[in-house]
Amino acid sequence: MTYSFTKPTTKHIFKLATKIWVFYIGVALGILIYFRVFLLLQIEDLKEEQELMKIEQEYIKKANDTLTKEGERLYYELDVVSQIKNHDEKLRTQIQNILNMIPNQVAISEIKFENNRLFIRGITASKELFETSLQSQLRAVYSKSEASFYELPSGWYNFESVSQTSDDDGLLQRIQ
Repeated sequence: MTYSFTKPTTKHIFKLATKIWVFYIGVALGILIYFRVFLLLQIEDLKEEQELMKIEQEYIKKANDTLTKEGERLYYELDVVSQIKNHDEKLRTQIQNILNMIPNQVAISEIKFENNRLFIRGITASKELFETSLQSQLRAVYSKSEASFYELPSGWYNFESVSQTSDDDGLLQRIQ
């Protein structure tokens, strides 16, 4: 026997609308958690990449400093080489000037250059020719110039000339 005109239906604790809202809220929370985990993983990857970039940056800085120092050293060496080249050119010019002073009647067999001393050995036709042509020019360049002669059987003279400057006024100091 039935006392109701309606059929009995089962009642649920949650209505259908509530179930739909709970489902969508769960899906939304799942998506938010997924994005949160994804962003955390990306942040960790970026931190690792940042550390690698810092290490690479330090390496590049060290390499740059090394190259800068190497460049400075090379510029310094280039400057030293150019100074030596200029010094050698001036010295060559001074030596050439001294060699140009030697007259044709004087034959030179040995020349020694030191900083403040010039030694010349050779043969000349006469003492006067040597004194007037070469020795007078050497006296003009050097503060002290002396020559000694030895007569040969042919009538010519062997000579040794030593020309000197004061200690601090050598050939090397004069060209600088």
